[in-house]
Formats: sequence, structure tokens, C-alpha cells
Amino acid sequence: MKQAIILAAALSLAACNGSDSTDADASAATEADTGVATEAATVNPADAGFEAVAPGNYEIVHADGTIDQLTVHPGLTWSRVAANGDATGGTIFAQDGKNCFVTEGVAGHRCFLGTPPAADGSIEVTGDDGEKATVRPAKSS
Repeated sequence: MKQAIILAAALSLAACNGSDSTDADASAATEADTGVATEAATVNPADAGFEAVAPGNYEIVHADGTIDQLTVHPGLTWSRVAANGDATGGTIFAQDGKNCFVTEGVAGHRCFLGTPPAADGSIEVTGDDGEKATVRPAKSS
């Protein structure tokens, strides 16, 4: 459960982190990541019905204070190390305005809805099951 919240939050946060760039920058980044220029790269993600997910490192802070480490990789994949040391990963997709996470080896998926980012870049996410967490950019070491 925490795993899904973490992923959703990270994706939503990643989407917010990239919101200051121009469409040209987004197109160039997509072309650089995939090696292919596409028309979709110039479409505003909100107009396309989904939020872009920016690769990066994030922290997922759960209601009980535990913190998981999440990395969103290029190509809509993710990996997470939970506060207890358990590692998981999988893929990400968007559905009905939510970011959904598929965990490798686990049937089904979990979806999350996020708030607009706060001034510090953090977002609040709520899973379909009602679980809430805060996702924030990881501090650089």
C-alpha cells in the first residue's frame, strides 16, 4: 500500500518539477531520452489528458513518519527502497487523471491523485484506498 502511494506521489511531483520548462525544452528532452522526435512531445500534457512524469529521486513521507526512497527512471519505470529496506520496482501509467503504478511480480496496479506542488516542490498524494502521503524531491547529498 505504501509502495503505491510513494510511486504516485513521486510521479505527480516529477510532473510538477518539469512544469517550469518550455514546450521546446520538453520536446528536446523527449527526443534526447528516446532518440526519436515525436509530435506528442510538443503537446501540453494537460491537454493530452495525463501528467508527464519526470525522472528523478524522491522521498515519500507516510503518515506514520516513515520515509521511502523513490527513483523515477526514463521510460516510465520506477524503483523504490522502503524505510525497512525492502526494494521493489515496476512501471507507471496514467489513467483517469491519476498516476498508476504496477509493481513487478504483483497482480494489478495502484493509482494515486496528487495536489498541485507546494513552494518547496512537495505534493500530497491520496491513493484509491484513501492512504495519504507527501512526496518531495530528495535532497542532494
